[in-house]
Amino acid sequence: MANAEKSADNLVTAITDARPRSGKKLILIGAAALLLAGGGAGAWWMMRGGPGAAHAEKPKPPAAPLFVELEPFTVNLAGDHVLQTSVSLQVATSEDADQLKLYQPVVKSRMLLLLSSKTAEALQAPQGKEALAAEVADALKQPYVKGLTPPAIGGVYLTAFVIQ
Repeated sequence: MANAEKSADNLVTAITDARPRSGKKLILIGAAALLLAGGGAGAWWMMRGGPGAAHAEKPKPPAAPLFVELEPFTVNLAGDHVLQTSVSLQVATSEDADQLKLYQPVVKSRMLLLLSSKTAEALQAPQGKEALAAEVADALKQPYVKGLTPPAIGGVYLTAFVIQ
């Protein structure tokens, strides 16, 4: 019988050891695993660019600038001076460049009339050259023929400028 009691005691001990323990430990392990998975998912989300990154369009690079280079001008200024200059015009589209080339005699005439009205003193200072570039842009933005849309000129660049 003593053997039976030992056997029964061992059975009772085995049953008590096998019964479920407190669920706190299991809950903590589950919460830690959930936290790690959430942190990993959040890091992945941020690395790929966040919300809408897959649908966001990359900005297009700006279009290459178009320039129309006018023939060099040699003109008598008001007074006893001569101006020799080269001008490049920045235009918006190839159609604007084509229009400037097509109406080149009109462009040249407007340029010569404008340049010959200036004095050497007015053009010596940087402000005089800047004012001249603005006036050239205004003169060339006027329609060349009635009903024709004038070219869009984005900039006037004096690439050579000599007063004698």
